[in-house]
Amino acid sequence: MAVAAPPSTLRRGEAAERLGVHPNTLAGWVKRGWLTGVTMPNGEVRFREEEINALRERIYAR
Repeated sequence: MAVAAPPSTLRRGEAAERLGVHPNTLAGWVKRGWLTGVTMPNGEVRFREEEINALRERIYAR
């Protein structure tokens, strides 16, 4: 049986750069529920690339 590959994730700085915001802004968005962070086994918070790309499209769709 094949195991599904884990979704691609981005570090906080990578996600912030892709969105054009400061990394601390992402923490605020997580607190507001606008973005979901994934806590890795080492405690690092990462963001799903798919979710970052979708949010980027919404931000810059104006």
